[in-house]
Amino acid sequence: MKRLITTAPWLMSVVGWLITSSVSAQSTMVKVTDLAGREVQVSSRVERIILGESRYIPALAILDKEQPLKRIVGMLADFKQTDPGSYQQYRSKFPEIENIPQVGHASADSFSVERVLSLKADVAIFGLGGHGPTSRNAELIEQLERAGVAVIFVDFRQNPLVNTVKSIELLGKVLGREKRANEYVEFYQEQLARVENRLAKIRAGGALKAPSVFLHSRVGLQDLCCETMVHGMMASFVDASQGENVARDIVPGAAGVMNLEYLLTNQPDIYIATAVGSSQGSKERAASGDENQPLYIVLGAGVDEVMAKASFEDALKDAGVMELNAIKSRKAYAVWHHFYNTPLNVVAVQVFAKWMYPNEFADMEPKQTMQTLFDRFQPVPLNGTYWVSL
Repeated sequence: MKRLITTAPWLMSVVGWLITSSVSAQSTMVKVTDLAGREVQVSSRVERIILGESRYIPALAILDKEQPLKRIVGMLADFKQTDPGSYQQYRSKFPEIENIPQVGHASADSFSVERVLSLKADVAIFGLGGHGPTSRNAELIEQLERAGVAVIFVDFRQNPLVNTVKSIELLGKVLGREKRANEYVEFYQEQLARVENRLAKIRAGGALKAPSVFLHSRVGLQDLCCETMVHGMMASFVDASQGENVARDIVPGAAGVMNLEYLLTNQPDIYIATAVGSSQGSKERAASGDENQPLYIVLGAGVDEVMAKASFEDALKDAGVMELNAIKSRKAYAVWHHFYNTPLNVVAVQVFAKWMYPNEFADMEPKQTMQTLFDRFQPVPLNGTYWVSL
């Protein structure tokens, strides 16, 4: 009995430590609301991240310019596969990107829960839509959360001009980088307002006649004419720059295919193609000598303007759209496809506005906006062509 009495203070000390530790652990959890509207408890010290799409690396770089890969322990392979130009830029600066374990290829079906659990992640970052798991993958999300992996959703594509700011703010909170997130959001909102405010003045003056626009998505990727976007993604940029998307009342859903005969009968004022080609792909095609390989428009990191323009002209001939009046009158443009799923998207809105209303936006310099975004918020330099005209 005496021994029990003498050890009681030690036991009490241990119990007290456990209680204190438990309270401390609870106090380090942060509650956030993600872009799917879910309330999620996340540790205030997130050290190990899984990316549902590796194309979110430039978004993480906004928050941690010096070490954007530091916390990533696993990711899908979509960045390397779909945007090799940007991936090569990151690989040159951060060779360790090649050593990050892959938890799938470029689709939700390839995502390996077992692989993720073995990597002991704190947080998995998914998109509302896209190549990786989405909010529709309920069983997968439940498995991760049951194993202690917090799942949060961001969005740069379904409603990009609204959700980009919310997504960066969410990531800033989750990663403890709120000050950096606020700096980006301030710049982003300033640049978007420059377009919105000017369009509002033009509308108020009664001088705004919206041009009709055909948005030709992923030219060359499919052997049919003509894939387009109607809601979200780049269609949002057409709407924001006050263009009339000719597919809006024709194609159901977010994206679909327009009939070329319809376009020839109902000619759009402006033609905008999206470019999925890269300089590496272009060189590989030339080296192969296989003229049957699809012709893509080449834009993005590592692409100079001469290459971009030549690929645009070649792809248009191959796509069978040369009879469109917009192309004959050289109101035809091409834009880097990956603007549709990146926080750099505000630049595309400025570019579209210049194409829609060249006189009213003559003094706007989207290239300067892009340069500032890279200088302030990316760890790699701006080195490429991201849009081009005929």
